[in-house]
Amino acid sequence: MTNQDRAVEFRRTAGAFATGVGIVSSVYDDIPLAMTVNSFTTVSLHPTLVLTCLKHRSRLLTQIRDSGIFAVTVLAADQRDVARWFADARRPSGAAAFAGVRVHRAPATGCLVFSEGLAYFDCRVRDLSDQGDHSVVIGEAVSYGPLHPAKAPLLYLHGSYRSIAPAPPAVSAA
Repeated sequence: MTNQDRAVEFRRTAGAFATGVGIVSSVYDDIPLAMTVNSFTTVSLHPTLVLTCLKHRSRLLTQIRDSGIFAVTVLAADQRDVARWFADARRPSGAAAFAGVRVHRAPATGCLVFSEGLAYFDCRVRDLSDQGDHSVVIGEAVSYGPLHPAKAPLLYLHGSYRSIAPAPPAVSAA
């Protein structure tokens, strides 16, 4: 099996694991950048740590290294177009990429948060570690919270976006 064949098989196998979808953003010299990710998870409650993985050659990774800050917005199912847009390498750079998208500044870092998402994490870089063709970025979430928690989440499975219905509210017996 060639290295290319192994990579294709690895990607297909990993695609069986459903993940949430988020957008990681950063700002440096007042220039915002953002990119869709499905590699995001919490790491620790004490301290509040999260991680994401970004390709070595990505502009966003360079900006995060330079700025030391990033934010993650967890996307809702109705944000598929936003996810696709920020996954497209052909989108414009800087502020032009955000035209027509509702965003606001995260309270601690000033990174952009996607206002229609489910939740956000506003982070300061705690550690960067090169692993294979990606870097693992660990951030301390210094501010975080819900945005629209009643919305259904956006998921990624077998190479496409999916969604599930949010759970109905719990009914208590009276």
